[in-house]
Amino acid sequence: MSVRNTLFGAALGLSAVVQASEEKAFRIDVPVGKPTMVHQLTYQVMYSEKPFELATIYYFDNGLYKIVSPGEDHYGVYLVEGATTDPVYRISYLSLPSADWGDNVAKHDLTFDNQRKVFQQQAITHADQSIPPQHGTFTEAANTIADPAQITWQQP
Repeated sequence: MSVRNTLFGAALGLSAVVQASEEKAFRIDVPVGKPTMVHQLTYQVMYSEKPFELATIYYFDNGLYKIVSPGEDHYGVYLVEGATTDPVYRISYLSLPSADWGDNVAKHDLTFDNQRKVFQQQAITHADQSIPPQHGTFTEAANTIADPAQITWQQP
């Protein structure tokens, strides 16, 4: 779209319509690794925009994850700092664009304390750069679901 067309569309109040008509959907094929583990999170302090006490994260060995909760259902990528068997380890998550985050991304950094079975979370989104810290408890189990498309929210 040219600058002239952008200015003309904005002057008419049509910029959103013009932009939406020019966006193209495309498909990105992402391989799914082997299932590894599942974290069941129970939040004690929650983000006001996502007040879901429970969430489940399914991990795959190539860095893919899927999270489900009463109000979330999206994919992303993660990276573990340390090993999940360490007394304390960290995982950074970057969601793929989804309706859960206004068709954009979110970044979450969680620190897990294996001895106390608690986690600390710091998040940032495109829309909210000042999310207060969150925390809660977690359990870990084996992920036995190879196809993440089959994963839906189920109350534990």
